[in-house]
Amino acid sequence: MAAAFLELPIELRLQIYDCFLADHQYVSRRHQPNNAHIRLLHVCRQITDEAALHYRRYISLRTEHQINAFIYYATPQFAAQIEWADVVNDGRVFHSSEADDDQEDTPLSNLHLALARMTALWRLRVFQCTQGLPINLNNTMDLHRSRRLGLKFERAMFPRGPLSLSSYELYLNAETRVDLYDAVDPSNLVALRFSGEIIPSDTLTKRGCEETPRQMPRLRHVILHSITGNHFDRHTVDDCFPGAQLESFTYALGHRLGFEIRNHHIESLASGHGQSLRKLVLLGCSRLSSTTITQALENMPYLEYFALHLVTVDELRSNFIRSLPMSLAVLKLQVMNAWYAVALTAEERSLCEAIESNILLRDPPLQHICASFRASLMMDNGRHDRWELIAASRGVRLDLGPWEHEMVQDV
Repeated sequence: MAAAFLELPIELRLQIYDCFLADHQYVSRRHQPNNAHIRLLHVCRQITDEAALHYRRYISLRTEHQINAFIYYATPQFAAQIEWADVVNDGRVFHSSEADDDQEDTPLSNLHLALARMTALWRLRVFQCTQGLPINLNNTMDLHRSRRLGLKFERAMFPRGPLSLSSYELYLNAETRVDLYDAVDPSNLVALRFSGEIIPSDTLTKRGCEETPRQMPRLRHVILHSITGNHFDRHTVDDCFPGAQLESFTYALGHRLGFEIRNHHIESLASGHGQSLRKLVLLGCSRLSSTTITQALENMPYLEYFALHLVTVDELRSNFIRSLPMSLAVLKLQVMNAWYAVALTAEERSLCEAIESNILLRDPPLQHICASFRASLMMDNGRHDRWELIAASRGVRLDLGPWEHEMVQDV
């Protein structure tokens, strides 16, 4: 098998290495990847020579045992190559006493020591810790008996101060508390993914409104998934990401008590980032009015990807399908009424008619369309079969039926 693979042209082998690693790094249902990609480097010396430089730039630390093994056995040369790390963060630190305020917090986990060795790190993905250390391990309590144990999510990773990253992604449970920008410098971030209970850090709280918020001029991509807490409820998109020029914005409710995106968030997004936005994903939205969605789309002339899962409550007056820009290549739409609300069948039928006339028959045709409406509407006058025929004749990939649940899991 290895011999046949090595007979392929080197250019093709290099592409296969890249595809294999990208598939391995893909996150589904918040499951952290392992280090199985390293096994490929042990097949033969030639594969090691060809793939080692690329594969050793990525590492995944899923347990405290792996973290300690990395600290003890990874050579400085190996650690200095790592640019992308997936880690679990215990989040617990021993706070300094009030009498000794200058002393830095001491993390319970050794993750901070491992991250300190990764001098080239620019992308960090943090996953839920499910196997936390017992607090009496190695006489820890005796060593820190005069200090109190608390939660400081970012300080547990970087106790000595802010770290500059290009990509910072959190794949956490909704109940996990995150002190926002407590030890991560947001000024150089390009991609940002938040989940968990987001709260302002003590540093931001102490500064209050006396200082200008830290600008994020390089930020281009934002994902908000399963957010709890009221930080985003109290601020607009511009307030949360000052100075950014967003090219993609993704929101997923993800939790029944999570942060619900509202009209003023979308208005802020459209007014501040409408000209630069290329991808907009809104999943689990029940607080958005159809008029706000319509006006926002009118201010996004270069949008290429639009996904919306809308839960209607009492209105669907504005047909936002007619406001989709000509630049659109992918449309995903799922409309349903809340269980306690009256079905807006006439308005939903109007959306279906607009999809057929404005989207399916558009020139040039879209690449991909996903649509999910109630069964009675799709059976009305053979709409389901007619859409499939139109899509097939125009070379459009068409998927009919619910799609939102799967997409929420993989965002």
